Parts: sequence; C-alpha cells; structure tokens
Amino acid sequence: MATTQPMSELELIRQQMNKRTDESLVSTHRMVGMVEESRQMGAGALEQLYHQGQQLDRINENMDTIHEDLKEAERELDNLEKCCGLFVLPWKKVKRPGKEKHFKSKQYNQPQNGASKAWSGSEGRGDPNVAIRYQATNQPGYIQRITNDAREDEMDQNLGHVANVVGELRSMAVDMNNEITVHNRKLDDIYNKADDNQSRMTVAQNQAERIVGKPKPKKDEPLIPTPGVGMVTKHMAAQAFK
Repeated sequence: MATTQPMSELELIRQQMNKRTDESLVSTHRMVGMVEESRQMGAGALEQLYHQGQQLDRINENMDTIHEDLKEAERELDNLEKCCGLFVLPWKKVKRPGKEKHFKSKQYNQPQNGASKAWSGSEGRGDPNVAIRYQATNQPGYIQRITNDAREDEMDQNLGHVANVVGELRSMAVDMNNEITVHNRKLDDIYNKADDNQSRMTVAQNQAERIVGKPKPKKDEPLIPTPGVGMVTKHMAAQAFK
C-alpha cells in the first residue's frame, strides 16, 4: 500500500495562494455584476426623470393656454358690459389679479456643474472631470500580483471595468440632481400660474354674474363644487411623478 507523502511547506503555501486567488477572482466577478446592476438602475431612473420633465412641460404649456383664454374672456366681458349699457367708472373697473411675469417664456437650463445634460450611458460621456479621473482605468495595476497568471489578468480587467462604471454612476448622480433641480423650478412656476389663473377665473366669474345674474341651481340638482385650476394642476403634477 502506497503511503501519501506529506506536502512540503512550499506546496502548502502555493495551495493557499491558489485558493485565495480563486476567491479574489470570484469577488471581482460579483463586483462587476453589482456595478452593472447599479448602472442599469441609474439609466432607468434618468429615463423616468426625462419623461417626467416632458409631462411637466405639457402642464406648463396648458397653464399658458388657460391664461390666454382667460384674458380673451376678460376682454369679452368688458365689451359685454359696454354693450349692456353698464357704465363703469374708472375707479370701479375690474381689477385683474395675477402677475404677467409668471407667464413669461423661460429657459430651464441645468446648473453648470460639469455634468452632461444629454448623458446616454455610453463610455466617455458625462462629467469631464470624471473622464480625466478615470482616464487610466484600463491600465493594469489594480492588484499586487502574486501568481502572475491569467486569473490575476482577469481580476485587473474586472477592477478596471468597475472603476469605469463607478465614474459613470457619479455622472448619473450629478445629472439626476440637475434634472430634479429643473423639475422643482418648473413645479414652482406651474403652481404660481395655477394660482394666478384661479384668481383671474374667480374675478371673471363674479364679473359675469354681475352682468347676467347668478344662475339658480335646480331643486333636484346637487350642489357639487367645481374643482379649481389650482386643484386640477396640482393633481396633474402629482400624477406626473407616479
């Protein structure tokens, strides 16, 4: 019966080195998987923010349309007062609430902090500082070589890829912050426009009732309040972020 020769100290060391190298390689594979998953989630979040921005733009345009329609209605009411023989003294003219400055055309530019507005997830786009910082990520040298074999080459490549993706994630985070800042400015403008439109609508309704009289509700008709422009707008804005 053959006897097994005990392993020498050098062989034990080599065995441990191989084991640790295999474990390290598996760890770099997991790192690559995690950063790739994070990149996909970041790209999805940016895409969602982009569509939300488009929805806010449409709501903003609707507020401008309502404003123009209200101004036209106000002119018609003023003409109707004159037509009906209602002489309005200068100091009793209808005071129109609201501020026209809220409806001036605006360009919602993103903060100039180095991030690219049109980040598409491709290599080399985004913050130029990040590109410089990670310019040498494809070069070897992330690990201290021990076995100097193909496994260590693969580990070096994996870590280089991880570093590249981390740079992209940083650019994504900056772009998300910029996009949210722009969304907040749009929401502020939408709320201001909605409040102005609601105030002008109330004044126009009172003027119309003064001219033609307030309509009496039918006996069987329930008194259901009509939602105002502000309420509708806030509901639309809330739906945009769902």
